[in-house]
Amino acid sequence: MAEPLVILHSESSMGWGGQEIRVFTEVCWLRRRGHAASLVVPPGSALGERAERVHIPVAWVPMSRALDPRAVARIARRLRRERAQVLVTHSSVDAWTGGLAARFVGVPVVRMRHLSVPVQTNPFSRAVYTVLCDKIVTTGEAIRTLLVERLPVPPAKVVSIPTGVDLEEFHPSRVDPTRLRKELGLARETPLLGMIAVLRSWKGHLVFLQALRRVRESHPGARAVLAGDGPFRDVIEDAIKGHGLGTHVRLLGHREDVAEILSGLDVVVSASTAAEGIPQALLQALAMRRPVVASDVGGIPEVIRAGETGWLVSPGDPEALGKAIVEALADRVGAQRMGEQGRKMVEADYSLQRMGERMEELYTAVAAGRGGQRLGAPGSR
Repeated sequence: MAEPLVILHSESSMGWGGQEIRVFTEVCWLRRRGHAASLVVPPGSALGERAERVHIPVAWVPMSRALDPRAVARIARRLRRERAQVLVTHSSVDAWTGGLAARFVGVPVVRMRHLSVPVQTNPFSRAVYTVLCDKIVTTGEAIRTLLVERLPVPPAKVVSIPTGVDLEEFHPSRVDPTRLRKELGLARETPLLGMIAVLRSWKGHLVFLQALRRVRESHPGARAVLAGDGPFRDVIEDAIKGHGLGTHVRLLGHREDVAEILSGLDVVVSASTAAEGIPQALLQALAMRRPVVASDVGGIPEVIRAGETGWLVSPGDPEALGKAIVEALADRVGAQRMGEQGRKMVEADYSLQRMGERMEELYTAVAAGRGGQRLGAPGSR
C-alpha cells in the first residue's frame, strides 16, 4: 500500500449524478485506505451534504464564478491548513478557483474530466488543462482521445481511469430479483425494461419512450421504469402522457437500491444522445449480468461491445433502439451469455478496487513530482 497522502477534491457542481457519485465513492475508498481525503464544495452541494453524513471533512466555499478571488483565497488557505499534497478538480468553476489556489501555494493539481462534451479550444479553456493542472484523468478512453486531439497537451499527461464498481454490492446473489416486480405488482413473465439515469435531456429518455411503441408491437404488456430524478422530469412526464404510456411507464425517482432494481429488469437501456463517458449504471448492470441495450455514443462502446456484452444502436434512433430491445427480449440464451461476459469484464477491468488502486498510484506519482510521467498505457484499465 502507498504511503498515506493528503488529498483535497474540489467540486463546484450542486447536483447528484454520476460525476458526483464518482467523487464520493473515490473519497470514501481513499479514506478506507488510510489517506486523508476531504472535499471543498459550495454551500448546498448535494455531494457535500452526503459526505458530511458519513463524516468526510467538508469545506464549504461559495464558488459563484470561475475567477472568484474570495474562493481562490479560501481554497488556498484550506490547502495550506491541511498541508494538502494533491488537489483534484472536477468541474469548470472549481477547476479555475481550485487550480489558481493550488498554483499560489505550490500544490500539484489533477484535473478530472467526466463528460465527452468537446472541450472549447480558446485560450481560456486551454489554460485549465495546461497551466492549471499537472495531470488529467478521464473516465473513459473516448474522452481522453477528445482532449488529446483538441488541446495541445502531451498524450502522456492524460490517462483514462474509468469509474469502478463495487463487486460485492453489485452481485446477483446478494439481492432479491423479485422485489421490484412485487413493488410494481407485476408478474414474473411481464417484460420489464428500465433506465437508471439522471433525468437530463441528453440521457435520451424521450428516445426510449418512442422506442417503447416499437417494443409494444410485439410485447403489448411490456412495462418500463425510469429510476432517477433531475431537471427534465416535467418534460418526461408530459411525454409519457403524450405517448399514452401512463400505465406502462413508472417514474421511480431517485433510488439507492440500484442493485435490486437492476436485478428485476429483463433489459437495461441507455439511450444517451451525447456527453457520455462510461455510465456507471451500465457497468453496474454488467456486474449484475443483465442484458444491456445502449446507444453508440461517448465511452459506451468501450464497455458495451456489440454481440459480446450487449446491443449497440445509433444514438437518437428510437426505431433501432426498439428493435434491439425486442431482440434482447427474444434471445434469452444470447442475453445470458452476454451478461456472463459483462460480469467477467467488470471483474477484470472495472472493479472499484482496480479504480482505487490506479488513482492511488497516480496521486502518489503526482505528489512526488512525477505527474508528467506515463503511468501505464493511457488506454489500459
